[in-house]
Amino acid sequence: MLYYTLRPFVTFILKLCIKHISISGLENIPKSGAVILASTHSNSFFDAVLLGCTIDRRVWSLARGDVFKKNWAKKILSSLFMLPVYRLSEGKEHLGDNDDTFNRCIELFQKGEIVLIFSEGICVNQTKLLPLKKGTARLAQKAWYDGMELTVIPVAISYDTIIGFGKKINLNIGKPIEKNDFQTVSEDGFFLKLFNDVLTEKINILIDRTFPKVSFLQSPWFYISSIIDFPANKIACIISKKLTKGIVFFDSITLGLLIVLLPLYWGLLACIVCFLSNSL
Repeated sequence: MLYYTLRPFVTFILKLCIKHISISGLENIPKSGAVILASTHSNSFFDAVLLGCTIDRRVWSLARGDVFKKNWAKKILSSLFMLPVYRLSEGKEHLGDNDDTFNRCIELFQKGEIVLIFSEGICVNQTKLLPLKKGTARLAQKAWYDGMELTVIPVAISYDTIIGFGKKINLNIGKPIEKNDFQTVSEDGFFLKLFNDVLTEKINILIDRTFPKVSFLQSPWFYISSIIDFPANKIACIISKKLTKGIVFFDSITLGLLIVLLPLYWGLLACIVCFLSNSL
């Protein structure tokens, strides 16, 4: 319920935060059926929010497991269709929980859902694709071995800047990778390597760091908001920079703050306008 309530509002907020976004390849995502979105990951939770608000279908996202430790956080994130993935750095005792997430993904594929996986396995503010982990390949292999009609869609998200407000984004969605592409491969280790080689090649083709100059007419929502909402935007950015100290969570924290601050700010503006109208 929280997902469907927040999604249209967050989609609107993104129009006020993003100076320009170029989206290509949405037609490559099947209208139904099981899908893995295999995406680059340079901008923390913001990557998942951006894709979730862009794609018409419901998207389940894999997220770093440490943010699920608090019960209240786990409930909120689960209601947003997010699943935990634990890394060794978060404690060996949690690695076994990844089996539950893996099995949950297989169940979702059986129901024809979309699961977003950040195939690099780590979020780093980089401009080039990092070596891919084996998680995406293993999930695809398991689903195909079980006879599912799963489609893997490569995705590349490029930002002109990570630490800064009003960014330009290129979101490119590639051609599908399907089971038939690996029909002659049987040995597990060779499959994982070949799959990652194919996925790496397809994602690299999609990375585009050419960003255009943007006029007012091309992005009116952003430019109008940058004037009217300047105080709220500035406060959110200042707080986010202090909290994140230049790391990849800047956009995620800023967006979270604006989701709260902007309605309050708009309410304050409405009160001021009403007061002035009554005074005249």
